[in-house]
Amino acid sequence: MHKFLITLLFLLFPFTVQAGFPEGKNGFNIKKIENNYRLPCKEIGKDKCIARSIGISACTFVYGIESNQSFQESLRNTDLIFRALMKGNNLDVNSIFDKKNSIKKDIKDEAIKTINYCRENIKLVIPKITNLPKEEIDKK
Repeated sequence: MHKFLITLLFLLFPFTVQAGFPEGKNGFNIKKIENNYRLPCKEIGKDKCIARSIGISACTFVYGIESNQSFQESLRNTDLIFRALMKGNNLDVNSIFDKKNSIKKDIKDEAIKTINYCRENIKLVIPKITNLPKEEIDKK
């Protein structure tokens, strides 16, 4: 019951959260993301946090392309977001890889799950960055 009341309060009283993600024409505030965007790494583990950082970054790239940013600008923003998430959550980029220098299976699986949240957006931007017609994408 207590959780329900807290959720109800948040829904009834509008407020804004400033996590650093696109803030109007100014774009991203990387320092704000680094300092404020916390993933629940203690609860879910560092590998899942890394995977979610990858997913957030991948979707950031997709949203950039969708909003008519250039490929290079979207890629640059994606890199900045990924580094800010990793640094802000005290995650080591080298821990992504196993002993064979491949991406750990758990990280890969979780990243794919996270990236699937923007799957429909991915379908919309693939024709913008490839020569594939939209009909080909819908078949898969």
